[in-house]
Amino acid sequence: MTSAAQKYEEDQEQGIHPAESAGNFLIHSNSVENISSYLGIETPQYESEKEIEILDKSMFQKAEKKLRRNNCLLSLIIAFCLNSFVAFFLNLSFMSLCFAPAGWLFFGTLLYLTLKSRKNIVRHSDFFASAYDYTCREIAEKKYELYTKKLTNTLFCFFSIIFVLFFSVLLAFTSFRYSLTEVANTVNFYLSFIFLAVFLTLKNYFCRKIYSNFFCRRVSTEYLCEMRRIGLFSAGYYLFFLGLLIFLRNKTDHIFSMAIAVAAVYFILAVFYNCTRRRSFMSKNIVFNLRKVICYTLIIGCLLAYNFMKLDLYLIQPYINKISAVGHVSNDILYDEDNGVYTIVSEKDDFRILQLTDIHLGGSVLSIREDTKALKACYRLIQETTPDFVVVTGDLVFPMGIMSFSFNNNAPVMQFANFMRNTGIPWAFTYGNHDTESLATLSRIEVDELLRSLSYKTSKNLLYPYIQPDVYGRSNQLIEIRNKDGGMRQALFLIDSNDYIESGGLNEYDYIHEDQVEWYQRNVQRLSRQEGYTVPSMIFTHIPLREYKEANDLYESGSNDVTYHYGILGEKMIDKICCSKYDSKLFDTAVELGSTKAIFFGHDHYNNQSLEYKEIRMTYGYSIDYLAMPGIKDDTEQRGATLITIKKDGVFDITPYRLMDLK
Repeated sequence: MTSAAQKYEEDQEQGIHPAESAGNFLIHSNSVENISSYLGIETPQYESEKEIEILDKSMFQKAEKKLRRNNCLLSLIIAFCLNSFVAFFLNLSFMSLCFAPAGWLFFGTLLYLTLKSRKNIVRHSDFFASAYDYTCREIAEKKYELYTKKLTNTLFCFFSIIFVLFFSVLLAFTSFRYSLTEVANTVNFYLSFIFLAVFLTLKNYFCRKIYSNFFCRRVSTEYLCEMRRIGLFSAGYYLFFLGLLIFLRNKTDHIFSMAIAVAAVYFILAVFYNCTRRRSFMSKNIVFNLRKVICYTLIIGCLLAYNFMKLDLYLIQPYINKISAVGHVSNDILYDEDNGVYTIVSEKDDFRILQLTDIHLGGSVLSIREDTKALKACYRLIQETTPDFVVVTGDLVFPMGIMSFSFNNNAPVMQFANFMRNTGIPWAFTYGNHDTESLATLSRIEVDELLRSLSYKTSKNLLYPYIQPDVYGRSNQLIEIRNKDGGMRQALFLIDSNDYIESGGLNEYDYIHEDQVEWYQRNVQRLSRQEGYTVPSMIFTHIPLREYKEANDLYESGSNDVTYHYGILGEKMIDKICCSKYDSKLFDTAVELGSTKAIFFGHDHYNNQSLEYKEIRMTYGYSIDYLAMPGIKDDTEQRGATLITIKKDGVFDITPYRLMDLK
């Protein structure tokens, strides 16, 4: 082009008429050799016309790869900006206000540089030159069809994600009266999926736009009309069912199952569309690729499953709403704001404590039957025993992903607190190894905050401490049971047995740490000095102590050092007694102090044996679990609760209650 311009200028200087100069160009342009000779430049040496075509295609492919990468970056930036913008308003704080301008300036600069780079690529490669219309049309056609398919399918996914988001938010507002913070948390949860949907939609749109420039405007116009039809149909479809589901939200226990069915039918319609109508604007419609089908199915399945397993599903709420208060004599409950100790004052001759353990609420669509059975079992046992107080010794929930098909430990905890509030019975809770699993939606800190928010000042019956001792564990708690005259009836120590050793292997259980034992020791000694005698006390924890295994070995060997009271060891899945392999000083300290005469465990679902060793009675509580172990929902003999009856002088009696024995 430079040589031609120079030749044209020379002709003008020599007085040659512009028309004559242009004619000379046309005369010599019949071949590359003639035009090169006329311009006085060296003729390019190609082996064949095929080589010219290959060179052009190679240049084209390099340019279009650069443009595709640029499109990906551009889409990523826009999607991230949108995501950050929404997150900014959802999590508005002083820090976000300070850093927001810098973040927007950074992304704005990045967006400008990306757009500038895009222009440079097009200009330097002369990407849309007419020569490419012929030499690279086949490549452009294939790419156009590829991204047209991708964009169409991405839009189907995008509409479905928006439907799930709006359904969750509307259900939160209209069904359970969430606060704005809780609704914001729901939207926050979906941000990653919205980000992915926006990114893929923009990327496929920009890439398709590149190749649509090689076709006439009519092709793009027809496709836009088709997308408008798809958008209108999708919006109408989802709006209709959104309204219907919101209308039915309080009339069925399976509202989320219905929402999933609506989305599933939509995807079936999308597949039908791809097989039929899409061929009207595609030269090649469906080409079956087994690998891609399997890969995409697995990816989509995993994403949907993970998303679904994190959802707060309040599926057993209709049953909980029917729960009525259980008749019992109300006792005065005091709370010390300075040390976080609750005191229950009772004038009854018999103070009754019911131990419930390993309830294992799943909180998912697949566990709704088991969750309902578990709460019905708890309610039946509470009705039968009419306790003054309930202690749940861990594993209230099961956010493992397996069996329950859920990672959620938020909704089940809230629902059990609601269940207990409806019964009217005061209750307390000590952690098990499953309550704050690593994959669970709520961390240890978040579960602690949740239980504080549900505690006595709010519910008037959950005795969860607002102030906790600065020792190892998620919660360690002292609850005093006193007579009307102020005398100590029992001091209840709820001690976290913790979950797993941080650097350990699978099911390598933690133990009660030394600072926890020292905290227990200090409180026993303080109370004993205060009362003028060794106060009677009990310990509630989840994972059994190693001394229980020691006591059982002695009992099975026929030793007289151990007294058998009742029950069996029916655990067979892992070990007969699943305790930590690490020693804790708790039992030896309890023996030395002479205060604690009973320790209650959970954890092993088929174990309910009660043994007395070194003047301390160690008792496995009957479990509730219908979910966490294969086949346990059909077993009955292990399911029940343990009733502890305490006299005014601190003397106690332990009575097992099997659910199967109750009418």
